[in-house]
Amino acid sequence: MRRPSLIVVLAALLVSAAAEAAGPLDLVVEYSADAVIGTGEQARPGKLWRTPMALRLETQENGRPQTVIVRVDRNLALLLVPEMRLAIETDLSGLSLTQALLGSSDRLKSTSLGPDTVEGTRTTRWRVETSDPKAGWFRGFVWSTDRGVVMKIEGEGEHRNKRGYVHLLFRNVKIAPQDGGLFEPPGDYRRLPVSDTMLDSLLRGIEQLDRMRGGAPRQ
Repeated sequence: MRRPSLIVVLAALLVSAAAEAAGPLDLVVEYSADAVIGTGEQARPGKLWRTPMALRLETQENGRPQTVIVRVDRNLALLLVPEMRLAIETDLSGLSLTQALLGSSDRLKSTSLGPDTVEGTRTTRWRVETSDPKAGWFRGFVWSTDRGVVMKIEGEGEHRNKRGYVHLLFRNVKIAPQDGGLFEPPGDYRRLPVSDTMLDSLLRGIEQLDRMRGGAPRQ
């Protein structure tokens, strides 16, 4: 099974946010959670921090740390590259699918499928589907609590011809105010604003670099 790109995973998270905003499960708390991204041998750990207006997702790919920050209140997405002390910055239109989700509810269909339990937590299971002729699509299921905390996401999506199956499970949820600094790049990082086309090229370059060095992180 093809592992989804970080952008497809991010799109799935924003699908869940958009589904909540379109229904009765708008996020009303701030929280953090441990994440399991993928299943079986491809599963990898991660960490999520969320507020109604921002999220931060940390994980690893081939030994390389990956961190993405989304500021819905600023229409901004940041991809952190620690070994270069770089924050690649684009507005959400640079992630076309996410912009389509957050900006046009008529492209998002969400249907409540009733109550379910995930990791011992009572949730509502939602079927979600979205597509955009230029951006891509996502189809799957989201499990959310009555306060908008996402506990699980399953589905399949495609963004700019990168397709993958998304399985996200969240556990050890801690509802508490989150440090605003989590949603900013470190002060010593250089910020590099890019267009959507440049972002695609940079991501391809990072992936090629990973393959050339066998996924070993740079010291």
